[in-house]
Amino acid sequence: MTSARLDAVSDPQQAIRLVAGRLLDTQLDVLVDRAVERLRADEPEYATSEVSRADLVNMMRRTLALALTRAAGRPIPHTIVDAAAEAGRVRARQRLPLPALLHAFRIDLRILWEAVIDEGRTIGLTANESFVESSVLLWEAVERNTAEMVDAYRSTEHDMALHLDELRHAAFEHLIGPGEGDPAAVRDAAKRLDLATESRILVVVAEDVPHRHEASRMAATRLRSLGLPHYQGWRPDELCVLAQLGDRPAEDVLPTLHSLGAWRCGATVADGLAKVGQAVRLARSVIRALPGPGLRLLGSSWMAAIVNADSELGGALAHEVLGGLLALPEHERAAMFETLETYLDSDGSVLEVAAKIYRHRNTVRNRLQAVERITGLSLSRPRDLATLTLAMEWLRGPAGRELRGG
Repeated sequence: MTSARLDAVSDPQQAIRLVAGRLLDTQLDVLVDRAVERLRADEPEYATSEVSRADLVNMMRRTLALALTRAAGRPIPHTIVDAAAEAGRVRARQRLPLPALLHAFRIDLRILWEAVIDEGRTIGLTANESFVESSVLLWEAVERNTAEMVDAYRSTEHDMALHLDELRHAAFEHLIGPGEGDPAAVRDAAKRLDLATESRILVVVAEDVPHRHEASRMAATRLRSLGLPHYQGWRPDELCVLAQLGDRPAEDVLPTLHSLGAWRCGATVADGLAKVGQAVRLARSVIRALPGPGLRLLGSSWMAAIVNADSELGGALAHEVLGGLLALPEHERAAMFETLETYLDSDGSVLEVAAKIYRHRNTVRNRLQAVERITGLSLSRPRDLATLTLAMEWLRGPAGRELRGG
């Protein structure tokens, strides 16, 4: 359409559509070059990305053509109908940050706005205030492009994250399952989980934590705050957390996972990724020894873990060793167990036990002598003391507490 005919158009919106159509037909290459140069000058993310100039030119051409087609009110050719969505999908796969891509679409708008105003000025339409106001059609076209791009970008990003999670989960499952000890499985897990193959790994198993529970997010946040590489692996009935310790003692890191303490949790340290499968099993053995919620390290729970590894054997030991004490009247039984437990948890000092349970030292001494008489074991003989300790550890566990009556 000639300038004279454009000038004769009385409807400002129709004039915008005609100007947009003329730009699409005659100035698209110029607008693309202008937009590409401005983007490369103003947005540093593109300079360090894997987006080539040819790729950028092609994508800019398609999105600008789509915006001008929409602003012109023309039917959208099938060759560009998904141009904005394609830009979102492609740039998400190229891991270009979304803010940089939004910047590119704002540049699209600015380039098109300037071109429409210049074209309107050339034919004398900018003096008409309604013409400038009707330029909202251009904004709406680019805004629609932007919305389609963002939806596609986020959907692709979500799909990529799910795929990455699946790959990470598969690598973890292989590491602790059929690939345990396999160097290839260890290398794959190191790559997928971002953990060093030879580093010390804190392994925590938490029983029955609901999938994606806030407590797990809190634990991950705390580990990130310490700068510790980590991975959380969800399984049907447990959550496994791997945290790369480096030179840090496990005891210093364990408190950062306190949010998981509402469930029964066992923890131990694996000397490298190849030992993670074994560490998971050992952490589970700690869980079996816990009478209730809490987070405990295997290093502080060896006896409890050992005696609860075979509950039937542990129960037989407790019945054999502590049967006489369990047969006492409830009040007397409670007093005996209170004194014996405190003694086993202390350094063997009668005075210390007396102070902790608020009893006279002679009362403590008499109770301990009664324990020796009833069980036939001596607290001063190492083998007997170990036997009593193992029996008591079983009694403190889930099955033992029931037998003991709480």
